[in-house]
This record gives sequence, structure tokens and C-alpha cells, in this order.
Amino acid sequence: MLDVGKMVDAVLDTIDKPLRTMHERIRAVEAPTLPPELVEQIKAAEAALREPSPLPHEPAPPIVSAIASSRHVTGAIITRTGELALSYSDGFSERLGSVIGPQGAPGPQGAPGRDGLGFKGDDGLPGRDGVSVTTTSINRDGELVLTLSNGSVLTPGRVVAGKK
Repeated sequence: MLDVGKMVDAVLDTIDKPLRTMHERIRAVEAPTLPPELVEQIKAAEAALREPSPLPHEPAPPIVSAIASSRHVTGAIITRTGELALSYSDGFSERLGSVIGPQGAPGPQGAPGRDGLGFKGDDGLPGRDGVSVTTTSINRDGELVLTLSNGSVLTPGRVVAGKK
């Protein structure tokens, strides 16, 4: 006789517990934070970009002038190579050069960390032995026959198409 409860328990033991553990580990990971020096450099770059350009420029034609007057920065990123890249409201973008300075000198040694709490829980109860399929066959009626490691025999149903 098929014990569905045991099969469900076996599936949950095999799949649910490892996935739950993985989900808890993923949730425990914190988002990385930027170093304070880099935050200051980004703020300085942003302030510099708000300043009017010191370079003289030719007056643009009236249509371009209207577009240029409404142009503003819509995004800023630091590329993998350390360059500041800006994107503008008119669809254009540009790289302004490196904004990451050289590696600084190592800081002083920090104070030793405290020992953790170290709580150890009680050992759990021994787990149940799993059940697996040991043999499969198809009987004369075209039904799948499964023999399980605990001696049970299951016949889930017909797997061969009927004759025409």
C-alpha cells in the first residue's frame, strides 16, 4: 500500500530543509557599503558637475539651444576601471576620467574581537531512513510497476498507449 505521508516527508526532508537553509543564508548577506573616501569623491565630482563650464562655447542654433538649456544629468556610475560616467537627459553620455585614487597606506591594527556566545543546541532525534525506487517494469496491462527499497510495490497507472 502506498504511504503518501511517508513520501511527502521524504521529499520535504530532501528538498525543503536545504532550500530553507540556503534562503536563510542569502537573507543574512548584507549589502556592501562604499568606503567613506569614495563617497566624498563622488560628492565632490557631483558638485563640480553642477558648476558652469569654464570653457567658452559658441552659441548654438535656437533649436539646439532650447534642448541644451534643458539638458541635465540623469545618471552617474563609476565603471569597473574607476572612471566616472555620466548620462544626460538628451540621451548622450560621456566618461569624465578616473575618480578613484591610489591605494592608501594600511591602517593601524584593530583591537582583538570578542568571543562569540557559542550556544550549542541539543542533538536532534535520529532521522528516518529514506525510501528509493529499486526496480521498475511495465506489466502486461501497460502499467508502470515500481518496487521500493522498503519492499512496497506501487502501480501508479498506465504508461503504454492502448491498441487501436
